[in-house]
Amino acid sequence: MAEDKLFNYYERQDVLPTFGNFKSLAELDAYTNQRRELFSDKLVLSPRLFRDAEVLEFGPDSGENALVFAGWGANMTLAEPNRHAHPKIQAYFAHFGRTERLRELALADVEGFRSDRGFDIIDAEGFIYTVQPTANWLRIFHRLLNPDGYAVVSYYERHGGFFELALKAIHAAGKALTGRPALEAARMLFDAKWNSIPHTRSFESWLMDVLENPFVRHRYFLDATALCTAAHEQGFDIHSAWPAYRDVLDIYWHKKVLSDGEKLRRAARHLHRSRLSFLGGRKLYLVDKIDAVEAISESIGALVLDVDAMIDDPFGESLPRVVARLASLRETIRTTNILADDAADIEAVITTLDSLHLVFDAIGQRDASAVAALTQTNSAFINAWGQPAHFLVVRKRVEGS
Repeated sequence: MAEDKLFNYYERQDVLPTFGNFKSLAELDAYTNQRRELFSDKLVLSPRLFRDAEVLEFGPDSGENALVFAGWGANMTLAEPNRHAHPKIQAYFAHFGRTERLRELALADVEGFRSDRGFDIIDAEGFIYTVQPTANWLRIFHRLLNPDGYAVVSYYERHGGFFELALKAIHAAGKALTGRPALEAARMLFDAKWNSIPHTRSFESWLMDVLENPFVRHRYFLDATALCTAAHEQGFDIHSAWPAYRDVLDIYWHKKVLSDGEKLRRAARHLHRSRLSFLGGRKLYLVDKIDAVEAISESIGALVLDVDAMIDDPFGESLPRVVARLASLRETIRTTNILADDAADIEAVITTLDSLHLVFDAIGQRDASAVAALTQTNSAFINAWGQPAHFLVVRKRVEGS
């Protein structure tokens, strides 16, 4: 059955994907500290900005993030289309004594929400990439934000999401080779990988949220450069991002004022050279000549597309291309000038690509036991996650500025 919107998928699962089940103030405080680090250090948004601010959060799910914003002093308007989430949100706010900060709880998604009020901050994390075309939600945000207001979004970035797609393709092949149901096949393939990281959700939740989620696909993922360009065209400037979307090595006189277009051009150039970093989940900045950068970028883009195609057809014509492209990219990296913290980081991404080459080659041999042996024991495969989730903060441009 084709899914209409992401919240419909979760509604049918009768599950709240981010529910933390906080019972004590200590649990909430620990989560608040994590969010403070993200917003203050990485996104350059001090919690002081939330004090008495009118904040609109789209898709709050069970409301953990909204609780944090309310604790920072924000007046919260929540638009949550999944009716199953509303009792959890209300119970959370009551339990932690923040009900007075819950201004409105609307049963609406981004496109269905209506308000005559303006907002200082809009937050939409984890789902916004599925609302397409992108210009639609950017236009809605622009209409709802006050001048100089901020929009905070997180999304699947197209190149950083390579490993998510690779895991889905391997899972699809595992199911096809063994005939096992989804959970059993996932356990066979990814138990060691899952247990290698700290996590607060169950394996079953990860299976539903990533491996079986029909929206974790290339056609929904956003290219960082295209997103920044679309935001610029809708009247936004880039405030911050994680990973950084501005070239942090750029240097010029502090009184020099760059045009909005020039800022975008410099960001786009930086993002183009960052695609291998996004794929590898570490600093692997492409400093070679532009033709070499173009070649690697095109290679990554083609690889991501072919891996995505394997999710629907694990043994189809894209499989040999994936095997060949992994080998080619691995060798190209060896001869490309890359800025990294350490030579070991470059070797690590090469080793990771090699591990994936072995896995997909075993899939081509229709050898389920070899695939499982690799995914459960190969340390390079187990430790690789890429950088799929990106955060972007944009600021509504003031008229005439």
